[in-house]
Amino acid sequence: MSRLAVMAHYDVAGELRPHVRGQVEALAASVDTLLVCTTANLQDSARAWLTERAVLVERANYGYDFFSYKVGLDAAGDLTAYDEVVVCNDTYVFALDSYESVFAEMATRPCDFWGLTGAERVAPHIQSFFIAFRPWVVGSRAFTTFWEEMEPISKRRQVIRRYEVGMSRRLYEAGFLSDTYFVETPEDRRIARERMRWWAAHRSHFPRTRAEVREWRERANEPWNPARSLADRVLDNARLPYVKIDTLRYDPYNLDAKRLLELCERRFPQRFDGVREFLEETAQYYPLRDTERLLPTPLALEPLFPRVRYSDAR
Repeated sequence: MSRLAVMAHYDVAGELRPHVRGQVEALAASVDTLLVCTTANLQDSARAWLTERAVLVERANYGYDFFSYKVGLDAAGDLTAYDEVVVCNDTYVFALDSYESVFAEMATRPCDFWGLTGAERVAPHIQSFFIAFRPWVVGSRAFTTFWEEMEPISKRRQVIRRYEVGMSRRLYEAGFLSDTYFVETPEDRRIARERMRWWAAHRSHFPRTRAEVREWRERANEPWNPARSLADRVLDNARLPYVKIDTLRYDPYNLDAKRLLELCERRFPQRFDGVREFLEETAQYYPLRDTERLLPTPLALEPLFPRVRYSDAR
């Protein structure tokens, strides 16, 4: 089976961090053609390293990763020549040495396109940091018009709604079916719901009126984002085979990201090499977003939402 992967990359210092090099090597070992589309002003050493392992496309920094996907797909030529086409980015740390086991598992699933995880926030969709498309999807009118009509957008929320959620919606409307590599268990869902309750409590002032209680309940019952709320499942034999950089940077669900990173470094030392340094060196460029800000919650509520405690034995 022949595969193409288009990877979007950006680094504020024009570097290729160790975890990004690991991502490139894992992809290169599992696909026939790897194309890296970067919006970084690459250092010469990074450019030389990449060109030995992938087709490199450099472009101006606008339009977020989706526009890098578009530029990369256009540069790749005839997409129907491949049995599978993948778009992915560098916003996560992949815990495995290659994607072979992931591709092998998904080859057994009767779906038209798939990702590592999906989400239902805003609307059901495949999370766009890794999506794979079967050839009949790539050759469809729904797929081609989606990319042909794409325009660069400078606002992150608009990109999520119009392109991340919008692409899945466009393919669903065309009759295509999706699937995800990570399959949640009933226990996963129970834990994720409890973490959503914590998330909701820390984004609201202490509810005092019926309307405020109703608002808190509505927030607590919103769909969760598995990439964030279940990130520690990477420690369960990499059942969830990645950790998002933003989860380690912002820890929105109070997973104790510091401890999570420590255990990932211990369990997957090569894959998480340099991640701690990357977070420290780039912290000044990634201030806390409004959507990540937590409000203080009265101590009476704290016992209901205990911080995760990781076991070294797991």
